[in-house]
Amino acid sequence: MLETIKTYVISYDVLLYIFLSRAVYLMVYSTDENIVENKISSDRLDPDYLTNKQLFSLLDSRGEVYRRSADRSRLVTLAKTKVNVEESTPPILADLESLTISDLKHLLNQRGIMYYKRSTRHDLIGAVNISGPVTTEALAHMKRIGEPTIGPVHEFNAFNFMKTLEKYNDSIFLLNILPPRLKSSYFNESSWNALRRKLTYMDFKFGELDCDFEKRTCLTQKWNISTLFLYTPGKKINREYPIRDDYNLHSIFSDIQKEINYKISIISSWDIFTSSKWAFYHGPKDKIAVRIILFTNMTVPPMFLSSLSVKYRDKVNFGMVNMASHKGRNILKKLKQKYWPLLLVVTKQGILAYGKLPGEYFTYRELDFFLSTLLQDFQPLETWYHKLSIFLDPTMIGLLIVRLLVSLLKSRIGIKEEKTKSRYNIVQDVDDDDDDDDDSMESRIHEAGQKLIIDQQAVKLLLEELLRRRNNTQ
Repeated sequence: MLETIKTYVISYDVLLYIFLSRAVYLMVYSTDENIVENKISSDRLDPDYLTNKQLFSLLDSRGEVYRRSADRSRLVTLAKTKVNVEESTPPILADLESLTISDLKHLLNQRGIMYYKRSTRHDLIGAVNISGPVTTEALAHMKRIGEPTIGPVHEFNAFNFMKTLEKYNDSIFLLNILPPRLKSSYFNESSWNALRRKLTYMDFKFGELDCDFEKRTCLTQKWNISTLFLYTPGKKINREYPIRDDYNLHSIFSDIQKEINYKISIISSWDIFTSSKWAFYHGPKDKIAVRIILFTNMTVPPMFLSSLSVKYRDKVNFGMVNMASHKGRNILKKLKQKYWPLLLVVTKQGILAYGKLPGEYFTYRELDFFLSTLLQDFQPLETWYHKLSIFLDPTMIGLLIVRLLVSLLKSRIGIKEEKTKSRYNIVQDVDDDDDDDDDSMESRIHEAGQKLIIDQQAVKLLLEELLRRRNNTQ
C-alpha cells in the first residue's frame, strides 16, 4: 500500500513540476527582446502553406479578381505573381571612366575579383560594372580607408593545429605548408604575400607549418612538397593546392573562389525564387530569417559574397540569379526591376535592394556590418538568463525538483518506518518480558506443587513407619 501511494505521488509531481517549469521557460523567452523574431508581414508567408481563408484574405487585400471555387494551385500561383521590392531613391553612381587604374584595381580587390597585371582600363571597368554598382559615396569611402593591414600569420604545429582552426570557426584559413628544405622549393614569398594581401580583404586567416619541425605531421598528411591548405568551415573535405614550379597565382585565387562558394545556391526559375527558402517564409519562426540574392552576369559569385556565405552559413541563405539566362531576366522583370547587378535582402518584413542607402557598399566589410546589424533584430544578443538555457529547460527543472521531492519523501517515509519499527520493537520487548514472567511463575507453581507432593509422600511414609513400630511393640 505504501509503495503504491509513493508511486502515485511521484508521478503527479513529475507532471506538475514539468508543467510549471515549461511555463517559466516560455515566460523568460517571450520577453520584448525576442518579439521581433516572430513578427512577420502577411504577404511574406508562403501561399503554399496558407489556409484557404488566409489565401482568400491575401488576394482580397491585393484587389485580385478570382473565383473562390477555382483550383487551389491556381490561387497559389496568383498569390505568388506579386513580390514587391521596397522602392528607394537610386544612388548617385561614380564615373568609372575618370578613375585611375589603381583605383579600379582597389575596387576589384575590395570585392574579391581577380584580374591580370596587364589588364586594360576597359577590362577593369567591365569587371567592376559586372560585380556591382559603385556610388560616389563608396568611392570616397574607399579612398579614405585605403588598403587593409595584411593579417598576421599563425604558427601551426601538431598540438595547436585543430585547436586554432576551431578557435576561428567562422573564418576561412589558408595555410602555407613549408616542405623540408632539402626536398622542395618554397612557395615564392612575394607570391605568398600578394595572395595574403588580396585575401585579407575577405577576412581570411593565415598560417604556416614548417615540415622541418613537424616531420610526423607532414609525413602523415603526405606534405612532401610546398602546399597551400585551405580550411573552409562547414565543409567536410578541405582542399590542398600543391605548389609546383609552374604555379599560377591567378589560377590559385580562382580555385579558392570556386571552393568557398558552396553555400551559394543558383536560383534558376520563378518557382524556386517564390519558394519558402527565398522570397517567402513557411512561418514566423523560420530558422533562416534573412536571405541574400545577387542578380549578376557573373558565372561565379564575387568572393566577398562567397566569404560571407561561409561566415553566415547557419543564419543566412545566399542565392544567385544568372542574368545571362532568359529565366533569370524573367525573374527580374516580374520583380519590376530594370538594372543589375542587383543585391536583394529578403526579411520577414519585406524585400529591399541593398546598395541604395548610405553605408551600403558592395564590399565584404560593409555587407558584413549590414548583416550583423540586421541579424540582431532576429537573433538578439543573449542576456544573462538566456545563457542559463540548459538550466531553464523544463525537463531538467522538473527532474531536479522531482528528484529533490523523492529524496525528501523517502527520508520522511524512512523516518516514519524507523519510528514504527522502534515502537514495534518496544512492544515486542514488553511482550517478551511478560512471556518470561509467565514462564517463571509457572515454573515456581510447578516447583511448589512438586514440593508439596514430596512433602505429602514423606508424611505418608513417616506415618506408615510409626504405625509399623507401634504394632511391633504390642
